[in-house]
Amino acid sequence: MIHELREYVALPGRAEDLHHRFAELTFDLFREVGLDVQNFWHVTDDRHRIVYLTRFGTVQDAQDFWAGFSADPRWLAIKAATEQDGPLIGSISTTYLTTPEYLLT
Repeated sequence: MIHELREYVALPGRAEDLHHRFAELTFDLFREVGLDVQNFWHVTDDRHRIVYLTRFGTVQDAQDFWAGFSADPRWLAIKAATEQDGPLIGSISTTYLTTPEYLLT
């Protein structure tokens, strides 16, 4: 089992639009497609930086999931509808985390 830490940085002036997209649209789709979101945050005093933690069996499972998700017509419709005034996200970073062996025994 691995965890994936994802950080999105909203473009200037677009943070609230990005939060709205997650709250009103994206989380519903995440539930529909079975994404295991462990937790979700924004950086204290900086709503432009959104961080969330997901769980997958392997790194390959995570990569396969996001490849499929990015081509899902439901996601593409959400993205198009919420980016009529331009993109919301300046950058996305992904870090894969695993528990050290010494904590597994």
